[in-house]
Amino acid sequence: EFLDFFLVTAYVPNSGRGLVRLDYRKTWDVDFRAYLSELDIQKPLVLCGDLNVAHQEIDLKNPKGNKKNAGFTPEEREGFSQLLTAGFIDSFRELYPEQTNAYTFWTYM
Repeated sequence: EFLDFFLVTAYVPNSGRGLVRLDYRKTWDVDFRAYLSELDIQKPLVLCGDLNVAHQEIDLKNPKGNKKNAGFTPEEREGFSQLLTAGFIDSFRELYPEQTNAYTFWTYM
């Protein structure tokens, strides 16, 4: 915590090979968003870390081949969309909405 803002770093749970932890991840997303929203009421916050999700097709090299892989499932992408709906900003996409070949996600599988 800083005087004028919160700095939150996170390593968000990976849904795992075969999506064995997808249900856990979905619960995590809801709870984490609630936590961030509570902090954001108090003062601005910056979230950084490994969110283990590629939100849009532009955010990874092979979107078609990864649709059912951890990090790019519809559920995980929706969880990230809900962060944006809650008022948080994807700073990279805010500044570079159409930038291609600038990946912050690469599947380990």
